[in-house]
Amino acid sequence: MQRNLSLCAVLCAASLPLASWGIEQRSFIELLEHRIIDVRPVGLGGHTGESVRVAVRNLSSGPVSTSIPVGWVFTSQEPEVQDLIVTREEMLAISGGATRTVTCRAFCCEAGGTGPSEGEIYRAGHYANAKLIAVAQAIARGAYTDDIAQSAVWVLSDANDIASLGAMDSTANDSLRLAVSKLSGQPAPLYSMRYAEEEGRVCSQRPSSIHRRLRYATMGTVLNAVVIDRTGHVVHVFNNNTTLEAGTHMLTFDLDVNDWPPGNYAIHARSTDRAGVHRMPFTL
Repeated sequence: MQRNLSLCAVLCAASLPLASWGIEQRSFIELLEHRIIDVRPVGLGGHTGESVRVAVRNLSSGPVSTSIPVGWVFTSQEPEVQDLIVTREEMLAISGGATRTVTCRAFCCEAGGTGPSEGEIYRAGHYANAKLIAVAQAIARGAYTDDIAQSAVWVLSDANDIASLGAMDSTANDSLRLAVSKLSGQPAPLYSMRYAEEEGRVCSQRPSSIHRRLRYATMGTVLNAVVIDRTGHVVHVFNNNTTLEAGTHMLTFDLDVNDWPPGNYAIHARSTDRAGVHRMPFTL
């Protein structure tokens, strides 16, 4: 009789929903779709890094184990406020009827939107597209600062210039630059670009400055460096007959392009100790 009762208990348990009796890991989206969890995301007043607090309530009577995945997007209730993409997995183990609150590392994926205010209400959200998920995963794999991580997201979400990640510099950041290059189809950045600030938008998508460096070894020379537009006209002069003593020099070219028209440009550096021109193109 005891054996029959035990067998009955096992069969009855097997007929119950998994979340009502087990703690096997289940996907975040599955639990949402089956209304086993309720998700309440709230903005913390920023658009980069630790930017959204998420309360997850277990609506079932049994424990659930899941995670908020990398590449998940929390969508704003206000159309003008930017959505946020998660770049760090958050593990969740929640007993029946309980609520667990976590803070997600997430970044704006709508550069033209306004930043969320503290207490901004977000919806439960959805997975991003494949390329955005891939860039979020690339960010998750490294210890990247918020600035370069945000720039990486905007290259994929808003077609920003990859130069906004800064030039290749033989640091750990190059791993992210190369990943973004592969995903976006833009060549790895050889110069840095900054975007202008604009009231009401987190990123104006209007270039404000270009930064380029060139290591130059010489026995002594005279340098001329200018910027030429696509028509061949000189639009800026960096160096006019500048004398460089013998040695290795790090030449820095900082250019304010805030009011320049879009187009193709190039820095041309010419010296008296060698033939030809060192050409460093950039696009606005």
